[in-house]
Amino acid sequence: MCIHERYAGNTGEKEMSLPLLINNSLFWQYKGQTLSSWYLCGDNTDDAMRDAHIEWCLEHGCDGIILCLNNEGLMTLFRDEYMRNLDLVKYRTFIRYVEKLKFIGAKIVFAFFDGPPIKDAKYPCLKYMDRHEAFIAAACKTLNPYAFAYLIGCETNRYWSSDIVRQAITVTKQHSGLIPVGSHEQWNPHEREFCGGDFCCYETRNHPKDGDSVSVSDMVAEIQHIQTHLPSGFPVWVAEFNIKINRDQSQEMATLPNVVGIGGPM
Repeated sequence: MCIHERYAGNTGEKEMSLPLLINNSLFWQYKGQTLSSWYLCGDNTDDAMRDAHIEWCLEHGCDGIILCLNNEGLMTLFRDEYMRNLDLVKYRTFIRYVEKLKFIGAKIVFAFFDGPPIKDAKYPCLKYMDRHEAFIAAACKTLNPYAFAYLIGCETNRYWSSDIVRQAITVTKQHSGLIPVGSHEQWNPHEREFCGGDFCCYETRNHPKDGDSVSVSDMVAEIQHIQTHLPSGFPVWVAEFNIKINRDQSQEMATLPNVVGIGGPM
């Protein structure tokens, strides 16, 4: 599973400004449905689905995956309360899958949290602010041998301030060694400070279901705009922009300076 420095676009071969470091796809097709790959060890998943996702990635040239560890409605590794007792069956299933991904050379990015909070949640976790530092430390201790990068969360702009995310990045970097750390956000630089970290993991302003309604030029312009609000040369990973495969969008964004990741097949 690898990404090359060149791709063949519709108008001929183009050269990217930097080698893509990661090419993931949050959305994939399984048994006639479009699914998210955040929670392939969450509720209502099995080994057949996980194996099918690996085959889909290989077929579509994707070399990376984001796995989220906590979602209040879909995913936990605990059998009772968050940060109390580990569910050993879920944990072993998760680690087996992670080891399989690592064995085939996948670039695994772990996201610690997702939100916003859910009322009467099945797996409440976000409210336990005093437990998150211990969770991050424990997660890094276990997952560092497998991790390509860490994300504090998925769409952290929906439930935590930039300051909280920034503090969580600092905590994570105390335990992650040289592994890059950031957070996935649908970030509006005119409304929110950048959360910091080693890279900007960006979701475009549109809902991914509406990705095809955004022109290639407008999507490129959006990335160029957010780059003007980042430090010079700062790495950008456009991780979420279209629920459908749109190679024109993927390929054009990949040519932008300092774009190091694309969240869709090339």
